[in-house]
Amino acid sequence: MQKLERQYCIETPNLLQDDEGKNPVNKSHFNLNRPIHLARRDVFFERAVEMLNMPLQELDILLRIKHAEMILSLLKTSESHAFFATRSSASLQEHDFLRFLKLIADNVQSIHAMMQQQSHLEGEEGFLCQFLGATAEQCALPAMHYQRRAEDILQGLWHVLQLAHAPYRSLQKANYETMNDGERERYKKAYDSFRQEVTSRYTMPIQR
Repeated sequence: MQKLERQYCIETPNLLQDDEGKNPVNKSHFNLNRPIHLARRDVFFERAVEMLNMPLQELDILLRIKHAEMILSLLKTSESHAFFATRSSASLQEHDFLRFLKLIADNVQSIHAMMQQQSHLEGEEGFLCQFLGATAEQCALPAMHYQRRAEDILQGLWHVLQLAHAPYRSLQKANYETMNDGERERYKKAYDSFRQEVTSRYTMPIQR
């Protein structure tokens, strides 16, 4: 998991400290970079939602796990930049969206955990089945249980994301309207650039 996060996450510097790592960065720093943080927040969140809606039926369990890890990476990056954006805003809507991102990431983390459990129980190579000294037939039932739990969480997440579409667009519009012309231009350029990068970098795993 850590290896994949290093592979897919765009590194974010510690913006809360100065170059010597001592003094907190003042609010003007976040004001200056706010359009960029908002663009990253939006692009990474939108790509995570797109990937959550991709059909996974044809993927084996290991590729599903990889898919979940990419989504987690996207959500964590979006969450980081949502946090940086709130440093220059008192908007309750923005702070609530940050909490929402954390909840969505928690759901995907739970799905990932269920998939991991399933993979450890399936097949002759599943370490958990070997550790338990159980046969493949005995491990099939709990493996199916974990698979169903992952599917149940994902189903619930889809419903929540459908409900979240309108509030998210409302927040995005409100953020855009608070920007001046220069900030809007920076946001649009950053959004387009990040969007192109993210859609080519985060793609559905291919079943071979």
